[in-house]
Amino acid sequence: MIVQKRTMNWLPRASMYDEMQAAREKRRANLQADMANSANNNAALISTNTTSGESVNLTLRIAAARIQNGTTRKV
Repeated sequence: MIVQKRTMNWLPRASMYDEMQAAREKRRANLQADMANSANNNAALISTNTTSGESVNLTLRIAAARIQNGTTRKV
């Protein structure tokens, strides 16, 4: 009786170098996507801080105008 190794892998696997290259490209793409996402989050935070700062300035100007005019806020 002859013992033979039989596998179902008909297609040859890529070389180890090609697998490493593909993994490197995948990591690079993930890193670039992470960096882009981080930049978008930073831009959103900066614009939110600017917008909220302008609304605070507007509120302070309205309050200062009421004090100068002697008017009170209606509840």
